[in-house]
Amino acid sequence: MIDTHAHLNFPDFDNDYQKVIQNNFQQGLKAVINVGTDIESGQKAIKISKEFDNCYISLGLHPTEVGNEEFFLKEYRDLIFKNLEKIKAVGETGLDYFEIQDKKDKQKEIFLKHLQLAQEFGLPIILHCRGSRDDPKDAYLDLLKIIKGLSQVPTGVIHCFSCNWEIAQEFLDLGFYIGFTGPITFKNVCQDLLTVGEKVPLKKILLETDCPFLTPEPYRGKRNEPIYVRFIAEKIAFLKNISFEEVINQTSENARKLFKIQ
Repeated sequence: MIDTHAHLNFPDFDNDYQKVIQNNFQQGLKAVINVGTDIESGQKAIKISKEFDNCYISLGLHPTEVGNEEFFLKEYRDLIFKNLEKIKAVGETGLDYFEIQDKKDKQKEIFLKHLQLAQEFGLPIILHCRGSRDDPKDAYLDLLKIIKGLSQVPTGVIHCFSCNWEIAQEFLDLGFYIGFTGPITFKNVCQDLLTVGEKVPLKKILLETDCPFLTPEPYRGKRNEPIYVRFIAEKIAFLKNISFEEVINQTSENARKLFKIQ
């Protein structure tokens, strides 16, 4: 099992991240990508990667952090140069209209800088996208418009996908993977997300926890951990009427292919 999107570099794990990582690997986790949302969390992800062989890194400034922290391209470029072996992606980056309504242009500007960084180093991009309360699709449509306007479309994943099948198809047509997190296991999950889980080709699915957030059933309400990708895999297997082992094997292969990890 590979968790392609975790935040063991967040304060929620400050007191026990080493124990969590050791226990999770003992339970069958093969690798984890810790995703930065600002410089501090990115540096913490780098620290963890130096302690554990199969802990990797993605660096970026989360769209909800735009305005709280400047995105200095040189600073991120230097961090990547110094840690090339362990840095496997750029992000998470993208658009978030749910939390922030007044910095859309700034989010788009910073997103383009992330794309420049990813292109420089030949790295995939981890996309964050969340629509507004009034229109769950608006941020997705804006993100697609930007990507389609590029001279070169990046590789990557649309993380924690939460829209409908029509939008998912658009990202698949561009070559992106679809990342599924805990909400697909929730008892009150919306039908749109279940339809996406059912229809997305298994070769284009990645498993993510987004820990410490979005804990899947049956541990919803508690702190999430990377090993809980197993419950997301179980739900995908159920939706597609295939075996758990097939989901684990294929999604692990997908992760290795996109992020070039062992």
